[in-house]
Amino acid sequence: MPTVRAQLHNMMEGFYSIDDFPNIVGAKDGTLIRIKSPLEDEHLYLNGPGATHDAFIWANSSLSEMFEDGTIDHGWLIGDSGYPLRPWLLTPVLNPTTRNQQRYNASHMKTRSVVERSFGVLKSRFRCKDASAGTLLYRTLKCCDIFIAVAVLHNMCISNRIPLPTDIDRNRPDQEHIDRQQYVGHLNDGANVRNRLINGRCGH
Repeated sequence: MPTVRAQLHNMMEGFYSIDDFPNIVGAKDGTLIRIKSPLEDEHLYLNGPGATHDAFIWANSSLSEMFEDGTIDHGWLIGDSGYPLRPWLLTPVLNPTTRNQQRYNASHMKTRSVVERSFGVLKSRFRCKDASAGTLLYRTLKCCDIFIAVAVLHNMCISNRIPLPTDIDRNRPDQEHIDRQQYVGHLNDGANVRNRLINGRCGH
């Protein structure tokens, strides 16, 4: 069985093959799953102006904690401008002024799009997760269990080379995005990592 470091290396190779973006071990994004609002704390489950920002959801995730505390100390994630720039989470340059910055943004966008297509394919294969199927009428935690279950089943289908249904568009991006507000925060060491990459001082 491959070690964690070997698995990360394989992921880096896969992401690098998309558009030569080095050291990437994952692409970060959010998606909406329509569920029935629970009676308790209903306002927390409504989409719209009061929806929870991507950055808050990410900051309170176990994966973010693993990168923050060094449990995962190898490779970078990429995310859109709704996420904070960190030494291990690279976001686009908001106002690119140089050719290198423009190239970085183009490669970043092409590489990160894999997660949007993945959500699209997952929802096409398991319609219970797609808005076209309506709303999941289960308790909140049950809905979480269902999402984990279909993600595991989807990965099993991939591992066992089970083909997608013929009516699925493999390049279909996810249509149900969480509202993409720009993350507003102070610059940190992530800016130095990103600048080194843009200027060619970080290699694959």
